[in-house]
Amino acid sequence: MLVSNVISLAKSSELRQLAVKDDDEAIIGFINLGMLELYKRFPLRTEEAIITLRNGKSAYKLDGTDDAVSMYTDSVTNLLVITNCFDEQGDPVTINDENDPLGIMTPTYNMIQVPSINDGEILTVHYQAAPDFYTSVTDNLDLPPQLLEALLHYIGYRGHSSISADVKAQNNTHYIRFDQSCNRVLEKGLILPDDMESYNFEQRGFV
Repeated sequence: MLVSNVISLAKSSELRQLAVKDDDEAIIGFINLGMLELYKRFPLRTEEAIITLRNGKSAYKLDGTDDAVSMYTDSVTNLLVITNCFDEQGDPVTINDENDPLGIMTPTYNMIQVPSINDGEILTVHYQAAPDFYTSVTDNLDLPPQLLEALLHYIGYRGHSSISADVKAQNNTHYIRFDQSCNRVLEKGLILPDDMESYNFEQRGFV
């Protein structure tokens, strides 16, 4: 689906009574914010970083600046949260478990700290990633169709909140609808976290 299709749907539904419906740039901004919120709630994009451990180095940053870290994507600002870590044999490595001396810690959201180092050993880190930032109505929206309703409710929330701060106003009604729509997707099993992660990596040829 194109960004322009979502804009048309928003104009004829959630934004139809608002002046902002004539401002495509503002609506694209609402779309970007809504996409980010959905990517935070659902594991819609999982990416990986390959870390080559080095003697004398215990902290590795996943922001594209560390030459010991190979990122899957050129976008170095899209990491939301580190979710899994695996050693060279494919065995899971614990994250932030103080009872495991061989696990890794995350002192910041985009950094891992390794307690024991074998020079040249490889760690694979999976992380939940943010969506692309859309700038044009011709951009393709990377969103499963079952989340379109939730995105439109979020656009409605942002559109109404731009004109009213009243806690009882329409903006809060739209946010409640957004939240309910997301919950229905989860309750119906339309997005399964394990399936989404497997799908993401299979699409890129990792499995």
